[in-house]
Amino acid sequence: MSNQPETNETAAPVQGRKVGLPRFFELMGRDLWPLYKSSFLCVLGFLPGTVLAVLGMMGHSALLTVVGGVLAGLVGGPFLSCMMDTVLRALRDEPGYWWHTYKHAWKQNWKQSLVPGALLGLFVGSWAWMLRVQAESGNTDTKMWVASLVGIFVCTGFFSWLLAQVPLVDLPLPQLVKNAGLMFFAFFPRTAAAALVLAAYWGLTLLYLPATILVIVVFGFWLPVTVAMMILYEGLNKVFKLEETLAARRDAEIEERMAQNEPNFDHK
Repeated sequence: MSNQPETNETAAPVQGRKVGLPRFFELMGRDLWPLYKSSFLCVLGFLPGTVLAVLGMMGHSALLTVVGGVLAGLVGGPFLSCMMDTVLRALRDEPGYWWHTYKHAWKQNWKQSLVPGALLGLFVGSWAWMLRVQAESGNTDTKMWVASLVGIFVCTGFFSWLLAQVPLVDLPLPQLVKNAGLMFFAFFPRTAAAALVLAAYWGLTLLYLPATILVIVVFGFWLPVTVAMMILYEGLNKVFKLEETLAARRDAEIEERMAQNEPNFDHK
């Protein structure tokens, strides 16, 4: 599997695959339950650190808020990685029993997801505290609000590319960061659309807490991540040749089964 986003080769599209809303509803009809289960586990993984961050916000403690964010990302990172693995397998139309593939993804990616998860938590905790301070001050300059929103957009887009790589490739963190930066700009329209979806979903969800607690339980991470990955998938496929690799794997499995079923004849 290639790990160089600088490639200019275009992966061959899968013939007959639906796109847009028809594709979304196709995924919901086929993979809703695995997506929901992986999302529910993800919510549980982020819960302890999130509670700590909320207590920090309520107690006006910047340190507790940021530490809570880091803890949420550190503990929840492996769960998020496994959920992304579930989403990407669904987008690849890859067969398999969900619990078996989930456990495999956990075993394979949990270490690699710790630092990206902690960085995500650091960003969320810091930004949440900064936005709270700006809102409470009442006289924050418009430029500061614009800078904050741009920062949220940039980090949301960047982390989408970064975290999507964890279940796909086994690379050191510096290479993952480099790839994420290159893909951020190489596929900027897709980056912008995915970042807008994630920012709008989480912004509205967090803004109207606690009324949106039920939304988090039901739609949690799976809905925004699925939509975002649908947007980014063509870029990931072009860079890492996901469909080509899966097709080659399927062909190899078919050949192996045929070889195993082929009768052996003794020749004198």
